[in-house]
Amino acid sequence: MKNILAVALFVLSAPLFAAEIEVQNLITPLGSAPQILIPAAGSVQGANGTFFRSDVTLINYATHDQLVRLRWLPQGASGNTVAPVDVTIRALTGMTSEDFVTSVLQKSGLGAILITGINADGSPDSSAALYATSRIWSNQPGLSSGTVSQTFPTIPAAALNSTRLALIGLKRDDRYRLNVGVINLDPVNEQTFQIVASGTNTAVENTIVTVPPLSMVQASIVGGALPNVQVAVQNVSPSVRTNTWTAYGSSVDNTTGDSWSEIGYTPLVP
Repeated sequence: MKNILAVALFVLSAPLFAAEIEVQNLITPLGSAPQILIPAAGSVQGANGTFFRSDVTLINYATHDQLVRLRWLPQGASGNTVAPVDVTIRALTGMTSEDFVTSVLQKSGLGAILITGINADGSPDSSAALYATSRIWSNQPGLSSGTVSQTFPTIPAAALNSTRLALIGLKRDDRYRLNVGVINLDPVNEQTFQIVASGTNTAVENTIVTVPPLSMVQASIVGGALPNVQVAVQNVSPSVRTNTWTAYGSSVDNTTGDSWSEIGYTPLVP
């Protein structure tokens, strides 16, 4: 399921390094970066007969061959004990796999993926120009063909600098369940986060999660219907508190497994 993609055709028709666009306090990173994060990926059994895999395409926009370090950030356990996988991507080409976690990383379960351009000695390569797309998908339950999926936008790691993030556009009712994931890129310190969910004329719900270093935690936000659900995620670590983290939300159809996700953004109002 892994192969090399030639990208020369669209390199000629599109800029390699699009600038970041700032809309008020919301930063939308575009283009390539030396280090990028896929906030959620996996090879994991889901509910109602679904089995979710990650379809990942990784592109090297640089005009030189690029050594790339792929680091698996497992759910609920420090990624410091997980050996990285190093691959070389030739100049202006890419690699793709419809089951990236299994076939490339040789892992299973739910986690995140930190992708870093490196030099031969393992140090970060600031000249790396990497870009990735990612979706989590499953065969549709009970059918011999067809899939359900959700896209997870990738994030340049240098853009992560938050104390509080907001999520909107999600749902939780008798049709959809709600998950919120938090990724901690601090290589040393675990971080504690408060997830606050509320809706129109509903009580505020609080969930506390502790995320180990170089890890992620996805929490199921269970309960009754939340009309117009809004979610806030804040770092409330009692001691060392860092800003190298991000969060996402996901609403999943209880019947089909079809879903959508949102990446946390910095709200205008604290």
